[in-house]
Amino acid sequence: MISKILAIAKQNAKEGLYYRFDLLLYIFNFIIEITVYVFIWLAIYNNGNQVLGMSFEQITTYYILVVSLSPIINWGINEIMGNAIREGEILRELLNPISYFKYYFGIRVGELIESAIVGIAVFGLCALLFGVLLPAGIVNFIFFILVICLAIVVVYFFEIIIGTTAFYTNSIWGVEIFKRAVLSIFSGMIAPITIFPEFLQKIANILPFKDCIYTPISIYFGELSNIEILQVILKQCIWIAILYIIAKILFNRAIKKITINGG
Repeated sequence: MISKILAIAKQNAKEGLYYRFDLLLYIFNFIIEITVYVFIWLAIYNNGNQVLGMSFEQITTYYILVVSLSPIINWGINEIMGNAIREGEILRELLNPISYFKYYFGIRVGELIESAIVGIAVFGLCALLFGVLLPAGIVNFIFFILVICLAIVVVYFFEIIIGTTAFYTNSIWGVEIFKRAVLSIFSGMIAPITIFPEFLQKIANILPFKDCIYTPISIYFGELSNIEILQVILKQCIWIAILYIIAKILFNRAIKKITINGG
């Protein structure tokens, strides 16, 4: 079964990497975005040595990591799912020898290869241009990667839930915007969670999205103890189970009421 998932991932990655000019544009746009962040924070830090308890080097590294990691959670399978449902391809996908969830996980893994290449290129180039802080230690870096990998699974099942709404709406554009807003706010992409009002911080601590961006970066900086990191991993595993159950229930109910337009 794993071999089938990897085969789907390989094929999807080949299709994505075929358009190399698009990848270069993604990288260029992300570097421009980071440059804007750097100059904004440079202007702010001219008036003091620290902001939000972070040095200029820390906040610069934070946003370089945020932008480098953003394709992992911002890109996704929702549009592919929505188009397949709207155009009737869902019938063929349901008849595949591999389950629907595993089929789309293969597609997602293939996309992650593309997003990882973009992210690594952006981080490397920005490290040369602006400089970055290195991980607090090798153990921190390993946990940083592990938490990101679990975050990918969390986001995947969240995307399945969002994509399933296309069974009812035939268009997920509005729900996709909602998804991006939720992830951007509660993952720490817009700003570090610590500057949020207290009630938003409490919501962020409950939801799993904080552990997609903000928490891995905190681990990268060495701000969490090993016990706290293990608690984060446990929380992610619990949320993976919760989101999987929700996605499975919603999907099973949706296919019973399936209606195909143009299929």
